[in-house]
Amino acid sequence: MSLLQFIIIIAAVVFILFGIDLYKRKKATILHFLVFMGGGTALVLFALDTNLLNAFGQYFGVARGADLLVYVWLIILMYLYISLLNVREKDTRKMVELTRNMSLSQSKWSYNDARIIFVIPSYNESNDVLGMIRKILDWRYGVVFIDDWSTNNLYDKAIDIFKDKNFVWIKHILNIGQWGALQTWFSYILQNKNKVTHFVTFDADGQHQLEDVETFIQAFSDDKELDIVLGSRFLGKTVNMPKIKKVTLKIGILFTRVFSQIKLTDTHNGYRMIKISTLPNIQITLPWFEHASQIIDIIQSKKLKYKEIPITVIYSEYSMAKWQKLWNALRIVREMIYNKLFFR
Repeated sequence: MSLLQFIIIIAAVVFILFGIDLYKRKKATILHFLVFMGGGTALVLFALDTNLLNAFGQYFGVARGADLLVYVWLIILMYLYISLLNVREKDTRKMVELTRNMSLSQSKWSYNDARIIFVIPSYNESNDVLGMIRKILDWRYGVVFIDDWSTNNLYDKAIDIFKDKNFVWIKHILNIGQWGALQTWFSYILQNKNKVTHFVTFDADGQHQLEDVETFIQAFSDDKELDIVLGSRFLGKTVNMPKIKKVTLKIGILFTRVFSQIKLTDTHNGYRMIKISTLPNIQITLPWFEHASQIIDIIQSKKLKYKEIPITVIYSEYSMAKWQKLWNALRIVREMIYNKLFFR
């Protein structure tokens, strides 16, 4: 027996024992167990008899058995990699759910008699967001401000300024991203509806204009059957939009039409108004900015009635610095494909 054969056999035995241990500790399914056992046993047999390996390869039309072995193991490794991603994704969602539940129990104040609520997720935003909140409250709307574990002192300032207003502050005990912040608010509003009829998702980076909300309200007034109104910068106008950003968004629109089978002019716009009765249909599970694509999928799958309306989006150096990169668009595509095809 050569040294290489001996090393392969030892590796195969370790592989089998590892599979048995995972199965005993209920960390692997029966399919995983069979993969470990079958793969390890095959390696031992092929290491002891190379002719058996070649015969096995020729049976499947491959001249050399070693080539077939490489192909098979590439498939197995890809399967195991996807399985590990699934485990990580499930653990992440459990962590987010725990964080949300603990944070909800510590929420402060209420929005009393407000009928329209703005939900504003925030992570290390500038003090400008306080002026925007003041303006929303002056217009007699309510605000749910979700601090996603910011490290600046925005929380203390918000408490001092808005404690006697239609203002709810929720602080996450961990940073869990915009998707977790929105779902936190969805859970809060379902428990504390009061007189709320609609809610608005609104970015805290200054891109969105409060004046556009009147167009949202008018759309619901004109059509009582609407479930959700979506803002579109391409039906309205943009200010200082970089060319690379426009190209990225257009690619996203095309991807959504193919992938989600829904025709929209602007697929990743955070400015939207949703009827409160529609909220139970919207369960966000995808992280970061992938949740915008998931909301579109929900509109399609739940057959929600929607309408796009023109809005104005203003780009500044500050807003462009916050998650406005081409890489994020590519990550959204990757995560959408993974969750649709592989996550179980």
